[in-house]
Amino acid sequence: MASWTLLCLLWALVTSHALSRHLEPTGPFRPPQLLGTDPRLRNVFQQLGQKIDLKAKSSDRSWITNITSFSLAVTSASETLWTNSYTAPILGNYTDSLPTPVTDQTHFRIASISKIFTVLAVLLQEEAGRWSLKDPITKHVPELKAAVNSSRIDWESITLESLASQLSGITREYIQSDLLDTLKDSDIGFQDPVDIGLPPVEDANVPHCGTNISGGTPCARKEVIDGILKRAPLFAPNYQATYSNMAFVLLGFALESLTGLSYADLVKQTIFDPLGMERATLEKPHDWEGVIPNLASDWDADIGTYGPTSGIYTTASDLALFARSILTHKLIDEPTTNAWLKPHSASFNWEFAYGMPWEIFRTSDILPDSHRIQTIITKSGNLRGYMSKLLLIPEYDVALVLLIAGDGNALAWIMEEILQAVVPELEEIARRQTGDRLTGTYASSDTRIDSSISVEVQGSSGLVVTSWTSNSTDFLSKYADMATPRERSGEPSRVQLLPTETRRGRNGEVWRAQYVPRELPSTGIINVHLINDVDWFNYASHSVQEFVFHLDSQGRADAVELPAFRITLTKRQEHEDSRNQLGAGAHRAMKPLGFGDSQ
Repeated sequence: MASWTLLCLLWALVTSHALSRHLEPTGPFRPPQLLGTDPRLRNVFQQLGQKIDLKAKSSDRSWITNITSFSLAVTSASETLWTNSYTAPILGNYTDSLPTPVTDQTHFRIASISKIFTVLAVLLQEEAGRWSLKDPITKHVPELKAAVNSSRIDWESITLESLASQLSGITREYIQSDLLDTLKDSDIGFQDPVDIGLPPVEDANVPHCGTNISGGTPCARKEVIDGILKRAPLFAPNYQATYSNMAFVLLGFALESLTGLSYADLVKQTIFDPLGMERATLEKPHDWEGVIPNLASDWDADIGTYGPTSGIYTTASDLALFARSILTHKLIDEPTTNAWLKPHSASFNWEFAYGMPWEIFRTSDILPDSHRIQTIITKSGNLRGYMSKLLLIPEYDVALVLLIAGDGNALAWIMEEILQAVVPELEEIARRQTGDRLTGTYASSDTRIDSSISVEVQGSSGLVVTSWTSNSTDFLSKYADMATPRERSGEPSRVQLLPTETRRGRNGEVWRAQYVPRELPSTGIINVHLINDVDWFNYASHSVQEFVFHLDSQGRADAVELPAFRITLTKRQEHEDSRNQLGAGAHRAMKPLGFGDSQ
């Protein structure tokens, strides 16, 4: 856990340095309550659907539209807010039935999104006390234990966590990336590696399972492990993240050894059935239940032991249901979920990090009036003919599902359109709800005590303290004097309140005050300003930065408690001006987000 915290801190420092003149703490609002009946949200989705449908029916060169079908969904933590499906005019070969129109109930291959289910299965076994993420893989895959002294890979140092977070350093594939196989299935004009200058190889070195050479016969456990043991390590364990499908095949083997169940039975019993994912399966559905594109596809490919890395078929509806279970901590508890959604290792791109098995992006390009960095937790999937993506945005408790059958280039364009249409509206809802619930002026009910505080929503900066008097003293300015380094005194600044997702009693919602400079000019290679440090000042064992809003039966604050000041201030008047602050800020053109695929 400590390594995760350190990585998050270092990542925040790098990002803050790159955007050093725009200091805006992330997550300034609690996740909003989102309803599909919200008129503004419905209007956004209606316009979005019309734009996507128009694009899909056009002859645009962004992707081959006449062979590309898709199923899309946006879900909150409580309900699916929007779906959109499209059936390509030209479909592939259906052998057991006629095609049916694509809906949110249509099966797609989700490829590497399957890895999320594998990691969740691992976490469920840890939560049950049956193993630890720190266990070496050799503890649960005896074939690797037996090869410790003969393999070039340091298997004893590779833990379940290493495998799940792409830090094992082992090979990406056993055979699937071998040119003997990929050239045979290519359309680039040659199929023999000798034609591009590679030497002939003996038959003993040619894999005989899981390849086009073998006619697609899937590899058994022994064949996969024997193949992995022949490979050299890519990196030392936990040294550098690198994408590996074999890591998740090994996790599948470990799960089967631990539980005595097949991987398919295990995820059905522990994930699919408890969540009501009735259409999720590792067995190929009937053709009429899915969508088969009119190009070479893996719709009916038997991938055998690769099930834990890319074997699941499911629907947009079921995947949205699964996303809701993560956002609401349905199968694993909230602290475990929070840790699961954090990065584990950096990548070659400072905007991207690997999780377990998440591909986590940070961007400041979505909100039109803000440079605030937002974190988007994703997982991509890619098999022939199928592209998929699951995106979680915990800041708003929302998830996006994109399933494509046909030309995978459609995914990037559709994802951009959804993010840039939906996220700014979610931001507006979060601002509005925070303003309605918390803004106002709070004062002592004892007229002999001159203590009061005013808070309001200021655009993307969230909840800001605009005045703060304590015992007839302008404490807001005193706080700034304490928080600001002397050489930076006089800079424009604010005291901002940040949600903590903790409570005091049944109705006390805890927030933390943080001094935030408006601008911090770069002063060197490492320009450190720890916005995340929200416990600088204490007074007689109570934090000066702790605010506890006491909520009424409608969820609106009627008082704010300041523990360090030993006082509770009651709300004096409604602060309707906060509504006028929503959406404030200069307009800034949005740029393409460019969330790449890594599977």
